Amino acid sequence: MQPIRLLIVDDEPLAVRRLQLLLEDMPHRDLAIGTADGVGSALERIAAQSPDIILLDVRMRDGSGFDVLECLPPGVSPSVIFVTAFDDTATRAFDACATDYLLKPVQPERLGQALDKACRELDVRQLEQRLEDMRALVSVLRNAEADIPSVHYESDFWIRRSGGDFVRIAAEAIEYATVEEDYVRIHANGRSFLLRESIRGLLKRLDPAAFMQIHRTTLVRCSAVAEVSNGRLTSPEIVLFTGVRLKVGRVHAKALRERFRARPRAAA
Repeated sequence: MQPIRLLIVDDEPLAVRRLQLLLEDMPHRDLAIGTADGVGSALERIAAQSPDIILLDVRMRDGSGFDVLECLPPGVSPSVIFVTAFDDTATRAFDACATDYLLKPVQPERLGQALDKACRELDVRQLEQRLEDMRALVSVLRNAEADIPSVHYESDFWIRRSGGDFVRIAAEAIEYATVEEDYVRIHANGRSFLLRESIRGLLKRLDPAAFMQIHRTTLVRCSAVAEVSNGRLTSPEIVLFTGVRLKVGRVHAKALRERFRARPRAAA
């Protein structure tokens, strides 16, 4: 776990040294301590180191602690503990969203309490940042998902048989399907099964790269087709590797010929 980056901002060397000694007497805290002696140097250190906690003097020779807060770089929001000899600035300090407010000379117990408070605030801020990062990641994933077609094709079907039990049919095992009243009869693995679905509905659930409709009542898995007749003298038909012959509707004949004409021929 990385140490907490803490910056002491005060133009009085003795005040800075006192805070350093008090912090060194808190060995249970893993702190990386830096110092700045005014508004200008503080802003330089903050831009370079992005401290987690700032112990910030209110009145300095080149300005005030409020000047530092008003000029913080974008995206930098440390926990701020004001340290001052003047208690008349307390209201303005908390209006500036200070974590705590310590009066000089700083007492060890009060410094410890202020640091505890700042660390809790830091934990919350880190959690909020993680949540914000998570939201940003989700947004990116959603945008990427929007570029991907949302259609998902079935890889298998669970068909209820007459006895009430179910049988699983892999989509890649389907050879062809035909209309049978309000059902389609699926032929797969040498058996047939009734599925309450229309031929058009079944076709939408199957990958069009693997299946196609060849008749208003029939669809077929393209890789199951062994022969395609041109239908010059008779109605067009296809022959499956199993020997089954299926009629091809005139409306679908052209698409069927184009589909199989586009396929490369196997080498002799």
